Amino acid sequence: MEISFPCEVLWKPPSNDGRNTSELELFAIESYAKEIDDHLDKELLKKLILDHAEVARSLEKTLYALSLSEARLKEANRIALLGYWDIDHRRATRHWSESLYEILETDPSEAPSIDLLLKRVHPDDREMVLEIRKGLTENNNDVAMTRYRLLMEDGRIKWVSLIFRTERDVDGRPILSRGTIQDITKIKIAEDKLEEYSKHLEAMVVEKVREISESQMATIFALVKLSESRDDDTGAHIERTASFCRLLASKAMHHTNYSGEIGKKFLETIYKASPLHDIGKVGIPDSILLKPGKLTDEEFAQMKQHVIIGYRTIAEIEKQYKNNEFLRMGMEICRYHHEKWNGTGYPEGISGDDIPLSARIMAIADVYDALRSKRVYKEAFSHEKSREIIVSSKGTHFDPLLVDFFAETEKEFEQLYFDLT
Repeated sequence: MEISFPCEVLWKPPSNDGRNTSELELFAIESYAKEIDDHLDKELLKKLILDHAEVARSLEKTLYALSLSEARLKEANRIALLGYWDIDHRRATRHWSESLYEILETDPSEAPSIDLLLKRVHPDDREMVLEIRKGLTENNNDVAMTRYRLLMEDGRIKWVSLIFRTERDVDGRPILSRGTIQDITKIKIAEDKLEEYSKHLEAMVVEKVREISESQMATIFALVKLSESRDDDTGAHIERTASFCRLLASKAMHHTNYSGEIGKKFLETIYKASPLHDIGKVGIPDSILLKPGKLTDEEFAQMKQHVIIGYRTIAEIEKQYKNNEFLRMGMEICRYHHEKWNGTGYPEGISGDDIPLSARIMAIADVYDALRSKRVYKEAFSHEKSREIIVSSKGTHFDPLLVDFFAETEKEFEQLYFDLT
């Protein structure tokens, strides 16, 4: 800081008026020093006043900007319907923002407390809120988010979203919890409407899929029935075998050997896929298919090709619809329903559990219906005779455990045959 001295304080030699020279010099020096001190004090005071004024102006600007920021934050909170709060666990104090009081529609002069909050919480959600409050201090989850309802004095319901975080010391004790509560009533209303619309749309889709599926199955049944009608007097073979398959599978599904494989989806799929078992017969000439007598070796070899023809037909479709359970099981049933448990069947001669379960079930259903039905080469057998043939083939032609289930439900098989003929 530069300080200028007025010319009046410049020192002048004393005149010789008879006083002691040394005393005069000392007086002059003290006077000069005093003038300098006074001047310095004035200049310093002036400087301090100016500096204080500058600091005050700067502080005033800062406080004004801060007040604007706080006002904008409060306004933003009002617009966003967002309230904030904190709890000092060590001092056992809490603070709520004005916007939180506004969300609760509570008098801001009341001290914030859990009881004041619970007065607004919907009765059905109070237990949950108390658990959340307990979790602020006891749970190790330091960040949490949830939703609950508020019940206003006029009966209105508000939905709020709570987000909070708890800070802990090195020993895990809570120090400070901070959080926000946002009024999401309008958002929740929009979500509920969207969910309702989605459910309605889903129901429409399910209905359309059902309609398409039923029309597709009707077309498949019509084509298969056309094929079956060539060697089936009643034309109901596919309906009966489908029902037999579902019945037998439903009885086997609770056994430990099959419980992991047979479920509700399996029952539905085998009922729909079983009619495809003899679709390959469309490729067999009538001279063989409708021959009233025993087939020659050459004719039987050609007849056996119907399983391959049917399998390849479905396999071509399956290429376009990968992982389709209906087609996959249709391929299994087509190809393997003439395999035998002891390995003497066709086309591959596989045995036991190597034969797909769907085909093993189909084998019993197909043979039972064939035995019961009149064909160009045979008369219809009674239920008792048909049952005897199947039970006697336990462990040779058929899966022995499935034969046991067939024997347990033989009366249901017999009734289904009559109902669907």
